Amino acid sequence: MNGRNMMKKAFALLSLLLLGLLSGCLDRQLPAADFTATPRFGYPPLEVSFDASGSHSPNGAIVSYEWDFDDGETRTGVVVEHTFSEKGTYAVTLTVTDSAGKTGARSKAVEALNRLPVASFEVSKYWVGVNQPVRFDGSDSYDPDGEIVQYIWSFGDGTSGEGMIVEHSYTSAHGSGWRPVVTLTVVDDDGGSSSTSRTIYVAGCDSCAG
Repeated sequence: MNGRNMMKKAFALLSLLLLGLLSGCLDRQLPAADFTATPRFGYPPLEVSFDASGSHSPNGAIVSYEWDFDDGETRTGVVVEHTFSEKGTYAVTLTVTDSAGKTGARSKAVEALNRLPVASFEVSKYWVGVNQPVRFDGSDSYDPDGEIVQYIWSFGDGTSGEGMIVEHSYTSAHGSGWRPVVTLTVVDDDGGSSSTSRTIYVAGCDSCAG
């Protein structure tokens, strides 16, 4: 009898444990947050439409949709629109709550792209003699959504330089005249870059500088 009672008690405890585990599993069934973002990237001001109608829950209807746009702004609703005014990558998070009071969340990235800088420069003279300095001025270059942090020059003769305004002299006319291509590359504060080139004429001969 004692053995049977012990078996009954063990079976009852096991049943209660299984019911508790099953209840816990069921209790952990959270709503699934899902949404689309159109478009996912573009140049600022970037207006994006968010649609959370793909979200669902095994516990009942979803009753709340809360949005965090990662730029200090929040909204509520199934379908919302938001404008990202500054460049950057934003982790947009949707949190949904169902009729059972349970919540689920999902994040997706939206990127407001960096606009590339514009390279431009002036040359003090386009016809120059051997060993005569030429002034290159890149101050007309600009960045539409930030600042230029680097000016890189290629003088077309295998040498290079850095700075907004530089001087360079050509030590050879390569015979009776030469047309090196000068290239300026500017880099902005987000690492974006662009280049522009101009051709100058180096006159004279290597043995008669001046």
